[in-house]
Amino acid sequence: MTRLARTVAVVVILSACASAPATDGGLAAGPTPPLLPASALPRMTSDTTSVDADHLANEVTHPDDLRSVLDDAGFVRAAQRSFGGGRGAFSRVVARGLVFETDEGAAAFVSWFGDHAPEIVTSERIVPAGVPDDVVVFRHEPDGCCHNDVPVFLAAWQRDASVLSLHAGGRRANVRAFVGLISSYDREV
Repeated sequence: MTRLARTVAVVVILSACASAPATDGGLAAGPTPPLLPASALPRMTSDTTSVDADHLANEVTHPDDLRSVLDDAGFVRAAQRSFGGGRGAFSRVVARGLVFETDEGAAAFVSWFGDHAPEIVTSERIVPAGVPDDVVVFRHEPDGCCHNDVPVFLAAWQRDASVLSLHAGGRRANVRAFVGLISSYDREV
């Protein structure tokens, strides 16, 4: 094969790869889930992954119920950026973006979250100053039962047909830092 023929073959192969439809772990094509950028927590390492309905459902006490909610709400796809190794307020943060077919589907998921977040981690709903009314926030406080228990915060809110969610915890986790994280994520969307 001549040098020109090899070059043409390589160009054809690369062109075919570049034009092939992208797959994302078998998730349906659609809008990219909005994620908190890695630069929002620069002192933490981060990793981004796709999340499917089964992954989401398996995080709660009644997976079949959440699968049904996701199906009824028109869940399309999700992704998450996990942060770890922080020395500040949080030692672990999971920022998740979920995309639904409609605004109503996203609203249905946020409503479900407001009713069921304590299934994810034992928590109480709070309304911190500086957080928009449409953001649902929960806080888990250590009860002294387990020496590894740390404060954990959960939040979810709708932006059009997407839902943004945060799960953040650490020994120094506090409301003020979590409100700042919510604001940072919301600005990025």
